[in-house]
Amino acid sequence: MQVRSVRVHNFRSLHDVKFDLKDYSLLVGANNSGKSNAIDALRTFYDKPKFDSKTDTTIGAATDAESWIEIDFDLTDEEYDTLKADYKVGENRLKVRKHLSGKKKGIFAYTVNGILADEQFYGARNVQQGKLGSVIHIPAVSTVDEHMKTSGPSTLREIMNEIVGKLAASSPIFQKMTHDFEGNIKAFREEETEENLSLRGLQDQVNNRISEWDTEFQINIDPYSGADIVKNLVRFGFRDSQIEDSLPAKSYGQGFQRHLIYTLLTLASEYNIPSQPSGKKEFKPSLTLILFEEPEAFLHPPLQDALCWSLQRLSEHEGTQVLASTHSPHFVSNNTENLSSIVRLQRLAGKTRAWQLSSKTINDVFQSNQEINDLPSIQASEESKQLKMEAIKYFLWLNPLRCGLFFADLVLLVEGTTEVVFVNYLMSNGKITMPKGGLFVLDCIGKHNIHRFMNLLGELGIKHSVMYDEDDMSITLHQTLSELIISSANAHTCQIKALSPDLEGFLGVGKAKKPYQKPQHLMYQYHQGAIANSDLNNFIALIIGLTQ
Repeated sequence: MQVRSVRVHNFRSLHDVKFDLKDYSLLVGANNSGKSNAIDALRTFYDKPKFDSKTDTTIGAATDAESWIEIDFDLTDEEYDTLKADYKVGENRLKVRKHLSGKKKGIFAYTVNGILADEQFYGARNVQQGKLGSVIHIPAVSTVDEHMKTSGPSTLREIMNEIVGKLAASSPIFQKMTHDFEGNIKAFREEETEENLSLRGLQDQVNNRISEWDTEFQINIDPYSGADIVKNLVRFGFRDSQIEDSLPAKSYGQGFQRHLIYTLLTLASEYNIPSQPSGKKEFKPSLTLILFEEPEAFLHPPLQDALCWSLQRLSEHEGTQVLASTHSPHFVSNNTENLSSIVRLQRLAGKTRAWQLSSKTINDVFQSNQEINDLPSIQASEESKQLKMEAIKYFLWLNPLRCGLFFADLVLLVEGTTEVVFVNYLMSNGKITMPKGGLFVLDCIGKHNIHRFMNLLGELGIKHSVMYDEDDMSITLHQTLSELIISSANAHTCQIKALSPDLEGFLGVGKAKKPYQKPQHLMYQYHQGAIANSDLNNFIALIIGLTQ
C-alpha cells in the first residue's frame, strides 16, 4: 500500500488543500506556511493525536461546518484482491475519508460508484485498526529520554519488548532461568537476616493476627516476564571510544541525539513484524508512513546530506513512505531529481495553499524551456534539444545555494554571480532595505536561462522579478533573448527590468578584463569609490522598485 494523494478540508489553516505523496516527499515553505498543520492532519487521520475541536478547528472563515481528511491509496494486486468488493474503485485504488466534525464522524470509503459509503469503513472502529497502515512521527523537538526510557512507553521499550517477548517464549536459557528462579525463591523465602527477619516470618506474623478471620496471608515472588526484564532490569548507556568511558546520551551533541532518535524510530518500523497470516484472506495491507519534522535540526550540512540519502533508501522499502517537512536547502537539493516530490506550502490571508509540480506540469515546463532551441539565433546542439536535458539542467543547477528559492516570498532573477554578490552586499550594509518576507537573489547562470527559472517559479507560485543586461540590441541574439524573457512573464512575475547597456555600464565603471573576474572587479570599483553616487542611487532605486 502507498499513499497516492492527501486532501485536507477545514483543519487549522488548511481550508481545502490537496497534495500528492511519492515514496519520499518534502514539505517546504516559509515559517508559518502550514507545514506542521499538514503533518498533524495526517497524524490526526491515524488518531495520533485525536482531533481536538479547540485547537484543530479551521483558522478563519470556513466554507462549511465539515472537517475531514481524505486519502487516496494505491494497493498491490494482492491487497486489492482482499479488499471488500464494495470499496474497489478501480486501478488498484482505495479512497477513504475521515470525518472529524460535522454530521457524521469516522472513516468512510468511496464505493464503486464514486460515492461515500453510508456505513463506516469495514464497520466497527476496532475492525478498522491496521487496515490503513500505521504512522511514525518524529517531531521537530524531541529528547533522547522520550524515546529510550524503559519505565514507560518509548521507542526503545517497544523494540526490546518485541525481542525479549519472543525470546521469553522460545529460549531454553530463559526457561531454565525461570525454573531455577522458582526453585531458589523457595529457599530465599526461608532465609533470615542477622536480626532474624525473613519473608516467611513476616507472613507468619500477619497470619497470627488475622487467624480468627479464617483467612491466610501469602507472600509470593513470581519469576520475571520478558516485559518485567525490559521495564526493571534493562539499563542503557554509550561508551565513548575516544575517552574510553561511558557517558549519558545528553553528553553528546544535539546532532548525535537527533540521529539516534531517527535510528530508533526506523528500527521500530523494521521490528514491527506482521503476524502470521491465517487461512482466511484478510485485508490488512502493509504501510508505514514516517512523518519527520525538520530532520535537518542540529545537523551540519554533510550530515544533512547523509540523513537525506538514508531517508531516500528507507523509502525504497516496500510498504514504507517518508514525508519530511524541512527548511533545509540541502534536503531540497537532494530531491530535485524528482521535482514532483516537493510540495511547497504558502499561507495567504490565513489560508494555506499547496503548490506542486505534476508529471504533466513538469513536461509542459520542459517543453516551454525548449522553445529557445527553435530560435534562429540559438545554435543548440542535438543533445541540448532533448527534453531529458531540461531535467538534468534543473538537477545540476538547483544546488543547496539556489534551492533557497523554495522558501522565499520573493525572488530576484539575475544573470550571474556579480549581480548576486553586489545586491546582497548592498542589503547587508543597509543600502537596500530587505523587503517584508525577505528576498532571494538567484543566479540564473546566464541570460539564456532566465526563462527557465521564470517557468519553474511560476508553477511553484513564487513571486519573482527579473533584472538582466540589455547588451547590444543590434545583435539578433540579445534581441531574441530579451523577447523570450518578456514573453515568459506569468501570473507570478512582478516586474522585468533591463540594464542599459549592462550592469557595469549602468554603474559607470569599466568592464573586467576576463569574464570570471567580473564579481571581484565590480566590488573593487565600489570600494575604490569609482561608482558615482548618482549611479549607485539609481541602481538602489531600481532594485527597490523590483522588490516592492
